[in-house]
Amino acid sequence: MYVRIIQKDQERNMIEIIYPVKVKFSSENAKNADILLHEHDLQIGLNESELCTIPPSEYIILDFGMEYSGGVRFLAFDGSNSVRLRLGESLGECCAELGEDGACNDHSLRDLTVEVPRFSDNEYFKSAFRFLRIDNNGDTALSLKAVVLTYNHADVEQIGSFECNDETVNDIFNAAVRTMHLNMQNGVLYDGVKRDRLVWIADIHPEELAYLGLYNDYSFIKNSIEHLIAQTELPRYMNNIAAYSNWFVIAFYEYVFHTGDIDFLNKHKQYVIDTIEYLATSIDDEGVLHVPYDYVFFDWPTHHAKDGGFAGNVVLWYLGMDIGRKLMDIIGVDSSKIAKKAKLIYERYPESCDYKQGAGMRIYAGMDQDGSVLTQNGAKGFSTLLSYYILYAIFKSSGSSIAIDLMKEYYGTMLSLGATTFFEDFNIDWAINAARIDEFPNDGQIEMHRKYGDFCYVGYRHSLCHGWSAGPVQFLQRCVAGIEVLDIGCKKISVKPDIGSLEWIKCTFPTPYGKLSVYCDKNGTTIDAPDGIEILR
Repeated sequence: MYVRIIQKDQERNMIEIIYPVKVKFSSENAKNADILLHEHDLQIGLNESELCTIPPSEYIILDFGMEYSGGVRFLAFDGSNSVRLRLGESLGECCAELGEDGACNDHSLRDLTVEVPRFSDNEYFKSAFRFLRIDNNGDTALSLKAVVLTYNHADVEQIGSFECNDETVNDIFNAAVRTMHLNMQNGVLYDGVKRDRLVWIADIHPEELAYLGLYNDYSFIKNSIEHLIAQTELPRYMNNIAAYSNWFVIAFYEYVFHTGDIDFLNKHKQYVIDTIEYLATSIDDEGVLHVPYDYVFFDWPTHHAKDGGFAGNVVLWYLGMDIGRKLMDIIGVDSSKIAKKAKLIYERYPESCDYKQGAGMRIYAGMDQDGSVLTQNGAKGFSTLLSYYILYAIFKSSGSSIAIDLMKEYYGTMLSLGATTFFEDFNIDWAINAARIDEFPNDGQIEMHRKYGDFCYVGYRHSLCHGWSAGPVQFLQRCVAGIEVLDIGCKKISVKPDIGSLEWIKCTFPTPYGKLSVYCDKNGTTIDAPDGIEILR
């Protein structure tokens, strides 16, 4: 793979040139497509000797080897008046017709017909993809010197890491990191880099936990929070979903507690206080939660289930109150009314949840200890959005080895299907008799990306690179490596690895003071901490 950095900008974006690694398919009369795999000077000239030629009604499909964010750049010697370009996160998607099987141009274009002039150098698209299909629908042959991917990603140094003796675990961690990194765009944290390319506060917290374990440049989190504050004038709920303002409180506290950025808290303290107090009005004096507008949304997999969504909302409002009073204590204002609301809702809803998302969140919030439902039927019923909270709860209730095994079952299955980043949603049953996403199905096989999905992400509209699915990053660092921040600004950190059935682990973790390093095997633990941090073993 040839890579060349060509641009950096003020939004911390870097653009690199990526050449395709394979010609996945080439129709019968398309010639010399392999030329596009080779490095070229990226300047079109009047006398080009090595050209890929695509006659009218012919096509080629290029494979860039893994998911990327960005566009494609064409250097054409002979042009065509009608060239259809289709991007695909899967091989099937780059061959799909608009309006069929969920294929669409929503949020970012992925299916475009253009005129390609002769002696031209033009760039198209701003999306996420691995595959590019080029159809020449024009009257004359299209001759190409180069087709490269312009890889647009954040120019931020990765400090955090995790490595162990189990290569599947390593592959899962690295794919989760890549998922997170591709969704760091325009100085903020996207939900998905194909779609929606928006900032959703419920997505921010799981993304933020992964981000804080990888980078010590906090601008992407701050920018995301401030973008949402600017978008949400009170009294109004963040992203227009009532429960989501609880995620705002949770994410804001997570950022302040990790970084110790009191200036940021003081800048927005009145907005934070007003949000917490507004959320408190949804809990009556008996502790009954009244979800505004009757729109009970927790996550997509539980959206079919009335009780599952409500149980999740109960946890979010409890966390909004319990964490809200902690924020108010840091600010220095009276939090007694908010603490009372937290106690009321905690006591009002003692029952466990039958859905893994709700059960996991209850244990994460300290509302429950019963994790029996979490390990039933393996990874069935997992959620990408809430994967960290589920894995955390399994770790606490059933131990490290079981949690690691279930992470491998869920995320490892995505990898076995050809994933290089993790999906918006994934049901483990979708893998039954499914072809890989980088292959066409054989007879009797299912094309997962085309067939499955739900709600707003049916078929090819389904994002295969969603930031909220980066949960393995924080699970491996915070549970398996045992890194827990105990005091604001990382001044005090507990390091108590629990590596389960793994033989050894190595982990690095960024703090405001520098990099914390942990090594653990069956013989003990070695910790290298920067000055200024108190380590509890």
